[in-house]
Amino acid sequence: MTKEYSVNIQPGHIARHAPRNAGAQGREAAVVDIAQDLLLRQLHDDGLLEGVAIKGGTAIRKLYAGNEGRFSLDLDFAVAEVGQDRDEAALSFAAAVDGLKVAPFEYEVKERRGKWSVTFSSRFVAESTLATKLDFSPAPWLEPTRRGWVSMPIHNRYGGPLPQIKTVRLEENISEKIARLNRTTTARDMYDLAWICSRQQLWSKLDKTLIRRLAILKIWTDSHGMHAGNTTWEPAHTRSAFNPEEWLRTRDAKEFDMEDIGALAVPAPKPEELSERVRAGFSFLAELDSQEEKLALSDPRDRALAIKLLKELPGGRLSKGILY
Repeated sequence: MTKEYSVNIQPGHIARHAPRNAGAQGREAAVVDIAQDLLLRQLHDDGLLEGVAIKGGTAIRKLYAGNEGRFSLDLDFAVAEVGQDRDEAALSFAAAVDGLKVAPFEYEVKERRGKWSVTFSSRFVAESTLATKLDFSPAPWLEPTRRGWVSMPIHNRYGGPLPQIKTVRLEENISEKIARLNRTTTARDMYDLAWICSRQQLWSKLDKTLIRRLAILKIWTDSHGMHAGNTTWEPAHTRSAFNPEEWLRTRDAKEFDMEDIGALAVPAPKPEELSERVRAGFSFLAELDSQEEKLALSDPRDRALAIKLLKELPGGRLSKGILY
């Protein structure tokens, strides 16, 4: 039986939830943030989140950072188990969300050129300009965990609690951002990494050796791909080796794709500050062991080594089947 909640959100609550001095787009980002919360709770209550684990910047904001983190417009998921079809998961998600009504929000799913997005309509925004991109990736290499939302004042207006949901383990989430930053400098990934490593209570509990090992494996797989039965971790568009000195360089402001981070985090961070915080916090990426040094060269002939290290990851998710 679907739970019912007495959601009571007024324009003043939206204004207080938005970043100060963020303008109209910042206010709309706050609306999207709330609409995502209510959507995820509804899907959880309907049993539709059991097969996926949330990841990316939205997971970091909602489950770790709360109001300290940037707003994230995207909903990134990994299917929970190796062998699950991510396209099937995306279609099931789209079918459940399209036309759904939750309290003051109506949701619509759009697909264009194989890319999915969710739009939100409500009385809070006359004409929406922001949408939530949907992305479904293959299963994570580490066992997903469950985690609840970081409490924020707006949650008191939801008429009931937010649930614990499955999420990709933070070390793996971080490693994917490291791998992406090996190809291009995205402000959002730099912001997230800078925030995480500056929160000592959180940062001190993370396994840095595991983060580095995962990052090296992600970068190698981004270059050459990996298979486990019917699951494929596809290669990225460009092959890249990992050079710690290059990754830990001072990144010039011209390198940054700042996107629309100004509406999502106010005041907008300076690229130079982000670069310095990430360089300092992630200096352990230079401490490669001999196996990681070899794999960092991104030689396709080292597939056997990559498979060996994948099978040795904590939890042994990839140790049971055949990797190739």
